[in-house]
Parts: sequence; structure tokens; C-alpha cells
Amino acid sequence: MRKVLDDFRALSDEILRAQEVRVPQFLAAMKKSLDRRDNWTFWLPYILSLEVCMKCGTCAEVCPVYIASGRQEIYHPAVRSDLIRRVYRRYFTWVGRLFPGLVGAEELTEDKLDALAESIYRCTVCRRCAYACPLAIDNGLIVREARKIFDAIGIAPDELKEKGTRKQLEMGNATGTPTAAFLDIIEFLEEEIEDQRGYKIKIPVDKKGAEYLVMHNAGDYLAFAETVMGAAEIFHAAGVDWTLNSPDTGINDVVNYGVFFSDEEFAKVLKAQIKTILDLGVKTLVVGECGHAFEAFKFLILRLIPPSERPFEVKSILELIDEWIREGRIKVDPEKNPEPVTYHDSCKVGRLGGLYEEPRRILKACCKDFREMEPNREMSYCCGGGSGFAIMTKGNFLKFRMETYGKIKAEQLKATGASIVALACSNCKGQFRDLINYYKLPVRFAGISELVANALVR
Repeated sequence: MRKVLDDFRALSDEILRAQEVRVPQFLAAMKKSLDRRDNWTFWLPYILSLEVCMKCGTCAEVCPVYIASGRQEIYHPAVRSDLIRRVYRRYFTWVGRLFPGLVGAEELTEDKLDALAESIYRCTVCRRCAYACPLAIDNGLIVREARKIFDAIGIAPDELKEKGTRKQLEMGNATGTPTAAFLDIIEFLEEEIEDQRGYKIKIPVDKKGAEYLVMHNAGDYLAFAETVMGAAEIFHAAGVDWTLNSPDTGINDVVNYGVFFSDEEFAKVLKAQIKTILDLGVKTLVVGECGHAFEAFKFLILRLIPPSERPFEVKSILELIDEWIREGRIKVDPEKNPEPVTYHDSCKVGRLGGLYEEPRRILKACCKDFREMEPNREMSYCCGGGSGFAIMTKGNFLKFRMETYGKIKAEQLKATGASIVALACSNCKGQFRDLINYYKLPVRFAGISELVANALVR
């Protein structure tokens, strides 16, 4: 894998196909992205973000990868966006086409295309820059639109596409777990709950007409089982009518990696998930601890699927737990979690999803010593696992994640003195698992559902 931008690679040589001529395809795909009819969902903010930028640098001073890199120019949000802006000005404005020298844009070459492809996978699309920008320029949106253009010409990380959305549509989940194996996992989790808690619960699967369908990130069953177990204990304690679902019913994975790189892939997965929900006839979809899935089902769905085609309610598991604790439906004892606990505001749950107080009320009710990480809420730093990065490790990419985004988060975590970091997103759990090991931090991560289950008063 040759160096095309920095010392890291997100895209393999096989995917990047640098030996081929790709510029004409890229320009054709970009032209389509600029057509309001073809890109109506995000056309207006996309065009405005391309057209307007004061180069004030405000975005850079809040960008975690730029700051942690030692302020390297290639990681500056406006510089990254200008890579695509220059293409826009040169090829898609009349001044650029007639007098390219006036817009200061050079010809797009194959080498520059390589650098642009890698550059857009140095940004986690955390949108911290958009929040701070005085003009609300959305560099994150420009990055995602650029990813869509590259996907249209067959350039996308295989972790997100071939091993992500394509496998999910084919097998029901992105982990490729068949129904028999899924049911074995559920049986194992029931046994684990009995061994750990001393009582039995039955985890319902594929129950039609239930009040709640809880759909987790499929990776949780394999990597973060305590989150799934905790949710099962909470729903059992609440005494509500609920169910999980297996691949036999369609999609049993709440993730949608299309959010990160492709509207086409996003729509395919979303429609398959909706069909599964409708076939099961449930009243409420409960999105498990998965940040981008919450954004997809709570907000992005509004732009693509009319209300008549989604006759079910959508709630984050955090919203439900918060409601049930405040209503007294479930009772918790903070003395059962005596260790100091801090909370990381996941970008998709917090800054993009608006859930700031719900997780804090939950943790303060369930933990004896809750401590804030600074900064927090809308100005929380991305951990570095967003936009699919948590599952991307090729080309020394793990080192990039650890020594940019991860470095800032590790420093924040150490400053709290906490021994547990509570997380509400599977991608964040993957990133924190890696950075805790990388920096040898005396901390463990835990899902919020896990901590609530541990605090339950039965």
C-alpha cells in the first residue's frame, strides 16, 4: 500500500485502483451529486457549504484530529473541504470552466484524487466544526458527500460496504451470524444472567405484536454481550411486552453503515429494517446502544420514508430507561455501582441526537460517584470511532485512530480519575476498548444498560 496522503491508509490498493483512470468517472458522479433532483435530501446545505467559507479557522480550533495531530494542515477541516471545493469551482462553475486561473483551482489529477479519497477518511464526521462555525458551514456534510461520490465509482472501505451493508442485507446482520448461532448466543446469555444474578429470565425472540422490539448493534452480541444482557434484565424488571428478533425475520441488526458513505446503501438497509419491523407488527422500535442507528431511525428516516410507511414509534433505549427510572417502574440503588464513573457523549447520541440529560440522569441514579468529562455535551470530543472508524484497522489505521482522536480522549479520561467510562454507542465501545489497551489505562468501559442492570433493586 503506497503512501497517498500521510503514513496511514483507510483504502487498500485494490479498492483505490490507482492504476486506473478514474477522474472522468469522479467528475460525472460529482455532477450528479450537485443536481437537486438526484440529491434532494441534502442538496441545499451541501451547496451552501461548498459556496460559503470565510477561512476564519474557527473549525480547526475545535477539530480533534487537527489539534491532536499537532495542527498538521492536511487535517484542517477547511483545507480538507477545500479539496472538494476546488473541484467544484474548477469544473462546476462557469468562471472555473472559462477562466480556471481566476478561481485558483488546478486540474484534478489521478494523484490528487488518491489524496482526496484518503483525506475524507481522516474525518469522523463528528460535526463539532459545524456546531462552532459562525456561518454553520458543515464540513462533515461535505466529507460525507465526497464519500458518496467515491462510492458511486466503486471506492469505499470494504469494512463498511462488502463486509457491512452488503453482508447485512444478505445475512440479516453485518456480523454474518445465522439464526442457529444467534439463538445459541441468546441461550448462553440467559445462562450467564442466571449464573451472575442468581435468577432466571427468558429472553423473548421473534415474538409478533410485541409492544417493544429491541434491536441491538449485531456486534454487541459478540463483543459487548454485557450490554445485551443488561437490556434484557431491564426490560424483564420493567415487566413490559418486548422481544428481540433473529435473522429469520429479516434484519436483526440496527446498524446502518450506509449512514457513513452512501445514501443508496443507507436506503436499502433502512427499507429492509422497516420491512422487518412491520412484519413483526411491533408498536415501538427500541434502538439499542448504537449512536448512528439512533440518528438513522430518529432523524434521517424523516427525509426518506413518509410517515404512512413507518407506523411505529422509535425510541432510544436511553429514553426508555430514563422514563422508567423516573416513573418508578424500575428501581435502582447507586450503592451497587460504588466506583467513580464518567460518561462520554457519543457524537451521534449527543451532538446529533440531542440526548444529553437522559444518560446523565440514568447514571446519577445508578452510580454513587458520577464525574463529568470536560468538555462535554455539545462540545464533547469525538472518541475516534465514528463514521465507521472503529472497525477500520488496515494500513496502520489503528495507530492513526489512537494517536489523534484517541490521544485526546485518553487524556480527558485520565483527568476524571474515574475507573469506569460509561458508553452509549457500540462504535465508541470498540474505540475505547482499543485506546484503553493502547494507552494501558486503569479504566474499564461499560454500557449504560450494564450499569443500570447492576444497580437494579429486585
